Amino acid sequence: MFQKYRATRLLLHDFHENSFLKRNRRIAICWFSQLDGAVRRHYNHCIQFFVLEGFGMYKAVRMFNYKDGLGLEQEALKGVCEVEEHVCSTEDDVIKYCQDADAVMGIFEPLTARVINSLPKLKLIACKSMGYNYVDLEAAKARGISVTHLRSAFSIDVADYVTACILAHNKRLFAYDRSVRRDKKWDYSVCPDIHRFNAETVGLAGFGQIARLVAKNLSGFGVRILAADPYIDQSIGDQYGVTMVDMKTLFRESDYISLHVPLIEGTEHLIGKELFDEIPDHLVFINSARGGVVVEQEMIDAIDSGKISYAYLDVLTDEYPDLNIHPLANRDNVILTPHVAFYSQESARDGRLQCCADIRNYFTGNYDKCVFVPGGNNVQK
Repeated sequence: MFQKYRATRLLLHDFHENSFLKRNRRIAICWFSQLDGAVRRHYNHCIQFFVLEGFGMYKAVRMFNYKDGLGLEQEALKGVCEVEEHVCSTEDDVIKYCQDADAVMGIFEPLTARVINSLPKLKLIACKSMGYNYVDLEAAKARGISVTHLRSAFSIDVADYVTACILAHNKRLFAYDRSVRRDKKWDYSVCPDIHRFNAETVGLAGFGQIARLVAKNLSGFGVRILAADPYIDQSIGDQYGVTMVDMKTLFRESDYISLHVPLIEGTEHLIGKELFDEIPDHLVFINSARGGVVVEQEMIDAIDSGKISYAYLDVLTDEYPDLNIHPLANRDNVILTPHVAFYSQESARDGRLQCCADIRNYFTGNYDKCVFVPGGNNVQK
């Protein structure tokens, strides 16, 4: 303990002359963050002066809005980053408002090569989302900018959304409600093709964390569950009562298919006519992943032909579609939600905290605790 007091006193006394720490404030902040509580309390005023005035904190910009303001982020990043909010919807917005940002927090903002190359101080892109298809990873890597994302904050919520879509459709709740309210019909035969749920087959395209939670949610219903994922073998499927098949078999044998594939290199337009042609008839198609994984026009063609009888879509190709002209906006057999599968009060808070944890861990040198996207660990050694 005595040695830590002595080392702290010497370092703080001489910080104006310490050019190494001035060039490497990440090391200094990391060092301070790991001091014993007693040492930190004793030298708190010195440390605050050192960080806030001697070196200056990092700056993080949240590029989206929450009605409760920045209090949660400011508290989570206290002593490491000052936090500002600037809502950005275009490339020019990001370039304008994030010029002096060391880190940005994003959800769907266009972090293109042009944007990344226009932000001279940027060191970290912290995605407050599981998907990161709005970030040009190659441009970030070329600049030595790291990219993190959320691993689990929204998983339960998305799985519950998918489960709700399946169960609501099995009893045709939307169709019956529309028949009663709009058409003034009180008639069960409006939907004559209902089957018991345990007589149907649910297909999961992709079998990662969210798909496994869907399987767990459905496990008590006695429904047959298939999954297609080239990276998962049957031994994993057995743990969830799921039969692993190839993608064509999935589309051929399922009554419902829920898409659980990230939009990354190699998965854009993965789902299209070739697979839709495998559908015998009347598939219910659910997409809560990313719109770009599907060839949208070929999905529309499958809906028009009756191959897809209903579609439950939380995402479209455009993140902000023009609903006045979109061809799926006014169809009774297409249920649209505005990318909300992830949302609950709890998930929003958890996501914000996880995003801040990545920023804090990055700027205090705890890189092993950061949730980097694949290929996103570009820390300068």
